[in-house]
Amino acid sequence: MILGDFIPNQQTNYLENKANEILLDNFIEHPYEIDLETIIDINYKNIKVFYSNQDSKVIIKRNMAVIIVNDRLEYRKQREELAEEFCHFLLHCGNQINYKYDIVLDKQEQQAKRMSAYLLCPLYMLKTITIPMDTYCTIHELADIFNVTYEFMKYRLSLIWGQDLNLITVHNGEFYGNISIE
Repeated sequence: MILGDFIPNQQTNYLENKANEILLDNFIEHPYEIDLETIIDINYKNIKVFYSNQDSKVIIKRNMAVIIVNDRLEYRKQREELAEEFCHFLLHCGNQINYKYDIVLDKQEQQAKRMSAYLLCPLYMLKTITIPMDTYCTIHELADIFNVTYEFMKYRLSLIWGQDLNLITVHNGEFYGNISIE
């Protein structure tokens, strides 16, 4: 069975459509092909990416941008931060330091995080993941397939099912999303 058999039909939103457009315009069909540095290098000549010993951020000046990714983070977390900062560039203008209200900042952070989840773990790829009958697929396994952290994959799946899942189980053709009890 494939994971797509159990994913509820949903209308895509603007952020998901934008992420899919970026991936499909670059002929990306499989998780291992998602390389944001290459996408940025080829398609966004006005963006430069650097790795440095500081917090990740995007600096936008006129039509140019510099994305700085924290080089102290492990590789998967760097991918996620690059995706989020890239999404800030695509979605937002101006400098967040200029905003006085936390609600504006929170909204921008949530938009960038959500779009980065769509970009690194697109639904059209999640739907193709094979889950053998009468077995389970852990969130860790999905995170490995998409080369993201466990927490990021949990977040991505929560965008689909509306809750945190710890385990996906298929038994007798039925789907079960398991939540840990603490």
